[in-house]
Amino acid sequence: MLRDTMRDRLGFAFFAFTAIIAGVAAWQSPSILAWLYAFHNLLLAWFYARREPAKKYDRVGLWLGMIAALLPTAVHSGSSPWYLLMPGLAGYGLILWSLTTLGKRFGIAPADRGLTSRGPYRFIRHPMYLGELIFRGALLFSSTNLAVDIILLVALTIIQSVRILREERWISGYACYARTVAWRLLPGVW
Repeated sequence: MLRDTMRDRLGFAFFAFTAIIAGVAAWQSPSILAWLYAFHNLLLAWFYARREPAKKYDRVGLWLGMIAALLPTAVHSGSSPWYLLMPGLAGYGLILWSLTTLGKRFGIAPADRGLTSRGPYRFIRHPMYLGELIFRGALLFSSTNLAVDIILLVALTIIQSVRILREERWISGYACYARTVAWRLLPGVW
């Protein structure tokens, strides 16, 4: 119990700190996506502060999640081109829908806090990861270095795929859920 409390406090501190960094970047180069990214990290800190304790917990998955959370911060220039706004907002909408559906079951590391099959989880098994890939991809492509953007998006996709595979091994009852909801991330693909 004490370990869970400490992990939750550290997670809250991590996302609060990331929100501050993203907020400073948004202040220096304001855009809707930049401010949304700062708000998103603040929202994740809030969800971290009120989540349920985990029955099982994956430390490697936690590190992968933190790396995925920090990647856009490393290169995001702040000003987003207009054509990235709609995909970014759509991705963030999917993130919000997933977060509100998960509620206190939210976590960065694969952990067993119970399975949910409501909301977007009726259609694909990992809608939050899909939303994050779309939203963070839009943030990455706001920078001026296309080669770095592509490399980081590929790295982010690999990290999210590994997180998905790890998570599916950690949650009780996942095999039954996988038979009900066929697709992990992209319907018809994977």
